[in-house]
Amino acid sequence: SWAIPFKIGQPKKQIVPKTVERDFEREYGKLQQLEEQTRRLQKDMKKSTDADLAMSKSAVKISLDLLSNPLCEQDQDLLNMVTALDTAMKRMDAFNQEKVNQIQKTVIEPLKKRNQLFWYWVTSKWPQSHELPALHNWTMSSPGLGLA
Repeated sequence: SWAIPFKIGQPKKQIVPKTVERDFEREYGKLQQLEEQTRRLQKDMKKSTDADLAMSKSAVKISLDLLSNPLCEQDQDLLNMVTALDTAMKRMDAFNQEKVNQIQKTVIEPLKKRNQLFWYWVTSKWPQSHELPALHNWTMSSPGLGLA
């Protein structure tokens, strides 16, 4: 083909200046790191709330088991202490449930929504005023990105 010899030796036209490309790569890397950290935080908060719920449920079960122990029927002082323990464990469980609900509403759900909305925006709603084209048109192996 005649077109091939004319391309040899001609420098490739740089669409995006190198400084903008480096800045873009650096910021994109920071965004990926932020996403990973928020995903990890979300997962850790979920594990923490699951452990809190399991612990308080176990404490309530232990206090109920103690209440049903025949020794409590024989000793009124023991029955009073175990009843107080049972009441405290049930209150702790109720407070723990409320805490878990608040964590779900104030931490876990907002992090989940933030990740979804943020990456939707980055991949499809890149500001038109920005010098770079929309990110959804770019792939990590796009020429000039150096991220392949």
